[in-house]
Amino acid sequence: MKYIFFSSLLLLLNLLYSAYSLSVSKNYTEKLRELKREKEKILLLKVEIEKHVNYKTVRDYAKVTGFNPIDWSKVKVVKTK
Repeated sequence: MKYIFFSSLLLLLNLLYSAYSLSVSKNYTEKLRELKREKEKILLLKVEIEKHVNYKTVRDYAKVTGFNPIDWSKVKVVKTK
């Protein structure tokens, strides 16, 4: 009789764990889909930004405005107390 009780208990615990694991798996797949959607949005935004501000236009703008790059050997860090 006690074997039937223990096997029923194990079966019940297994069913509860299966329900929990299915719930976690469903939540995980939903989050994964959301992550993929957000990545697609970010990639589309990057493409849109790259279309409007690409390297060539930035380079031409830098030449027109007289941009000079920083010489990092001349930069010093000042410590304050």
